[in-house]
Order: sequence, then structure tokens, then C-alpha cells
Amino acid sequence: MRYLIGLLVTIGLLVLLIVIIVQGGGSSKTKTPDSQKPLISYSQSDAVARLTTDGPINAEQNHQQIQITVGRDYVAIASKKGYDGTVTNLQTYSNTAASYSAFLHALEHAGFTKGNADVKLKDESGYCPLGSRYIFEFIQDGKTLERFWATSCGKPKTFLGSLDLSLTLFRNQVPDYDKIILDFSPTI
Repeated sequence: MRYLIGLLVTIGLLVLLIVIIVQGGGSSKTKTPDSQKPLISYSQSDAVARLTTDGPINAEQNHQQIQITVGRDYVAIASKKGYDGTVTNLQTYSNTAASYSAFLHALEHAGFTKGNADVKLKDESGYCPLGSRYIFEFIQDGKTLERFWATSCGKPKTFLGSLDLSLTLFRNQVPDYDKIILDFSPTI
């Protein structure tokens, strides 16, 4: 009788373990865009990938952001001032579907869609106050399909892809990025 009860308890624990594993167990909060589609499938759409570099936390008059948006038909780089994000300078360039497709492939390989969806880390505000915060977004039709962030300070972060590679890929989409960034915002 004791063996039968022990066997039933063991089977019950195994079933519970399987259910926890199948449902994700709550331990893995990594996710990809809501669509669950590979980035390359957006190459012919109006979806855009965006990097926002938010500078050190300082006075309203001194605060700066740089935002690079890459889409199928254009690439834009904007300099923003203050915490409300007033655009102070904007440059746009034409893009092609082939170029956008290559960019999306590269982002996919850089882990752009890998991130931590922990709600406690949803907002990057206040982290790395003397450095920069990098916000990675993928947007289609005004809907944010993905939003992860990292900092120049390291952890915490929600972006789990290759930070250096992803930053370089975005910056490489802007012709003469180094010259432009000096004109836009010498402190970021």
C-alpha cells in the first residue's frame, strides 16, 4: 500500500513538472516580437526598426537624444533636446527594399528580437544616470511590436542581443554618421 501511494505521488509530481515546463515555468521571460514572425518577413512592409540613444540625466536644457529610424523606403536620424524630445535637427535618406532586407537579416543575427519581458524592467528611466540608455523598437502601423533597452553601464537591461553589433548596424545605416553626430549632439 505504501508503495502504491509513493508511486502515485511520484507520478503526480512528474505530471506537475511537465506542466510547469510546457507553460514556461515563469522563469523564462525572453520574448520575440508579438507577431512571432522573423524580422525579414517585414522587409516589404511599412515596419521600421528604431534606436533611441538617451543621453545622461541632466538639466532639461542640456538633455539630448539621438534617434535613428530605418524603414524600407527611408533612414532618418533626429537630434532631440529636453525630456519632451523636441526635434532640433533631422536628416533623412532614401532606402531600398534590398538594403532594408539586408539590415533586417543582420539585426536578426545580432539578436535584435531577444529580450527580457520582465514587467519590473519595462521602463529604463533612471538607470545608468551618467551614461546612455539605448532603446530598441520595432514598430508597424503605429503599434510597437518590440521594445527592449540596454545601457552603457551594463545591467540591468532587457535587450539580450549583441549590444555593440546592434548599435553599429544602426549607425552604419546613416551616411557620414560620425560627422553628423558631431553636428547634432557632441555629448552623446
